[in-house]
Amino acid sequence: VTALAQQRPVSYSNLTQGQTLSGFTAQAVYLDDSGHAIGARFRHERTHFTLDLLEIQSVPQAMFWVTTFPTSNMGEPHTQEHLLVGKGSKGRMLGSKESMSLVNSEAFTGQWKTFYTFYVSAGPEVFYQQFDTTLDALLHPDYSDEEIRREVRNFGISADPKTGELRLEEKGSVYNEMSTSMDQAGSILQDAIKRLVFGPEHPLAFNSGGTPAALRVLKPEDIRRFHTQHYFLANMGALASLPKEMTAADALARFDAMLNRLEKTAPGLPVMSEDKLPAPRPAAPGSLQYVEYPFRNEDRKSTRLNSSH
Repeated sequence: VTALAQQRPVSYSNLTQGQTLSGFTAQAVYLDDSGHAIGARFRHERTHFTLDLLEIQSVPQAMFWVTTFPTSNMGEPHTQEHLLVGKGSKGRMLGSKESMSLVNSEAFTGQWKTFYTFYVSAGPEVFYQQFDTTLDALLHPDYSDEEIRREVRNFGISADPKTGELRLEEKGSVYNEMSTSMDQAGSILQDAIKRLVFGPEHPLAFNSGGTPAALRVLKPEDIRRFHTQHYFLANMGALASLPKEMTAADALARFDAMLNRLEKTAPGLPVMSEDKLPAPRPAAPGSLQYVEYPFRNEDRKSTRLNSSH
């Protein structure tokens, strides 16, 4: 397939809408500020995965995205991000391979989507290997229930630094991160504003990172259900920036083989998109809500935050 694709070079400038190449259909062409074609959007016909390719003379790099509208305040999108790239045999292997292959990666959770990015300094073959390994880890995780509980929130024993007295404390990477975040005035105000604008049960009003109170009741089955409902190729996509030496024809053939192998059957689940979100149910115009934000310093008065709609 790769050899055949190389015999018929692909130029972004002569792509037409609906043209098929190595299992992909061209949907749009991207132009730079001079009007030159520098990339295109493709849709994988078998899995409906969205692929954006750009030709930029730099190290090869990619950003995966997954549409992950939150379904509660328990932080399933954020917790999933932590687990997929760090837990289970696949998550740990991903990290180990990166350190040995001159790969740098990051991940972050937004309100609408979760993103996984990486760039490679070791050349095209390492890029394709990293793309394959990352996508496999996202689609087919093998983390355990105990890893979920420890990553989210659990209990530990600590000693008071002054008295040495033992005490029980809540801990966990996600819980600690969100406890710190939700102790900030801006985070508290933002949460209140989202509820006023969208209504308290709207997906865009939920806290995608997770509130400390809600994280206490998050269970492994909640995480596994969220993964099943969101992490499938039709609900995902990638933006890949490749130098001209990595031709579009070869890249499409390589990506086609990966996608066909990693998701052999379509799950038949609904793809999430903005038009499928429920209608917002905002608070009445002119509504005011006061959110208390206490300082830890006893010498300073509490700040009252005014959230209005």
